[in-house]
Amino acid sequence: MPVDPEQALLKMSPVENAAIGVGAGTIEVIALQPILYWKNATQQGLPLSLNPRLLYRGLSTSVVNMATLTGLQFPLTGAVAKLITGGAARPLADGEKVAAAFTGGFISGLACGPFELTMIQQQRFGGSIVGTPARLISTFGASGMSRGLLMSCGREGIYTAGVLGTCPVFIDKFKKRGWSTNQAKMGGAICAGVMSASISHPMDTIKSCLQGDMEQKTYTSTAQTARALMAEGGASRFFSGYLFRTGRMILAVAIMNECKLRLSPLCFPHHFEPE
Repeated sequence: MPVDPEQALLKMSPVENAAIGVGAGTIEVIALQPILYWKNATQQGLPLSLNPRLLYRGLSTSVVNMATLTGLQFPLTGAVAKLITGGAARPLADGEKVAAAFTGGFISGLACGPFELTMIQQQRFGGSIVGTPARLISTFGASGMSRGLLMSCGREGIYTAGVLGTCPVFIDKFKKRGWSTNQAKMGGAICAGVMSASISHPMDTIKSCLQGDMEQKTYTSTAQTARALMAEGGASRFFSGYLFRTGRMILAVAIMNECKLRLSPLCFPHHFEPE
């Protein structure tokens, strides 16, 4: 009897989920790093560039960040899912999928903040993955590495709910409407990506501005930054770089979901063997 891929994924251990997450995250960030650079530059009001040396500045930090994030998000989401089902072999309801993914993503944001702070500082001023945080800690203290942390957690919760929660829900809905598998996957990626980007983008903009202005010349606290952005351009200012981020998230959702489905049976085929 053929194995249901969704049921097989639930059988994977936290270590196995982490391995798949690291692989998927690495593939995604290498492919989409230029879009991330343009998004960050737009949010901070900096000029755009097509110079590969600038576009891929901070790539190593970005790879470590994404690999760590997805390495945490996959097993955390899986662990929360198992708590929800109580270990029972049953599929998660749509709301349960989203809740599990959001919780796992929010927790993973604690690791995301310092990595993204390092990357944004590298994109602005150069420096290495080791030298940049050392400079920040020397100048602003260890607490400086937590700048923008709350916004990182909120954004990652929403993002993960989109990647691991709503995308499979959309795919299932589209398949039931008679769409082909490829059409359903593309539709799910677009819907989940746009929704996740739209809801979380204001938090991402606040975070980028906070982390790009460590000296607090313009942006001090989260609340003050929100007020400053509103004064600068109204509600639309919170959506600076929206098109770059939305495009990247659509592609990221598609890449991550496809990597999860393709890498899992390749790396851990025993979970996908017919019963």
